[in-house]
Amino acid sequence: WVQAVDPKTAISVVQRRAGRWGAASCGQPGSAMLTAREVKLVAETIAIGGCYILISASLIAFNKYLMNAERFPYAKAMTAMHMMMTSCMSLLLYLCVPSLYPTMGKARENYRTLLKYILPLGFLFALALYCSNRAYLYSTVAFLQFCKEGNVALIFAMSCLLGLQVFSWHKVGILTIVVTGCSLCAHGEVNFVWAGFLLQITSQVAECSKNLIG
Repeated sequence: WVQAVDPKTAISVVQRRAGRWGAASCGQPGSAMLTAREVKLVAETIAIGGCYILISASLIAFNKYLMNAERFPYAKAMTAMHMMMTSCMSLLLYLCVPSLYPTMGKARENYRTLLKYILPLGFLFALALYCSNRAYLYSTVAFLQFCKEGNVALIFAMSCLLGLQVFSWHKVGILTIVVTGCSLCAHGEVNFVWAGFLLQITSQVAECSKNLIG
């Protein structure tokens, strides 16, 4: 629909907006300026995200270094240590800052019901860790990381099958671009080994299933 606009009204609207933009550019309070709270929130988000990426990349590089036939080729032992460390750190955090676990009281009361969900999640978590660690023996870190990018498409497909996501050709088109890019990057793997690829795919299926159940 097209509506006729009075030229004087249009000019006044433009002038008001230009005044607000000018005030913002001059450092005066305006709608386009970020408040101190917003700046702090952005800085905290960047810091937390940066630390997460740094720690994750360091852990991946260390696992690849460790999972070598001449060093420590024991994926089961490494998986057990990962899960034990995760449990210990979670318990330590609960003891230090119990406010981060507001539903712990209900969990203790309904622990039998909770076990029905925790046991499958724990099994899938262990399977994902084991297969991921084992895959380091056969494939490079770059190849495995590109394979992990396909989790977006995998989660979407599994969510549609379970009725948790609405199927859309628009979403399929976007995910096709993502999967195609990952496939092109992983296509040139020099030392391609089927064992490493299948272990990584199994790890991704277990990881996506865990996320959907959780």
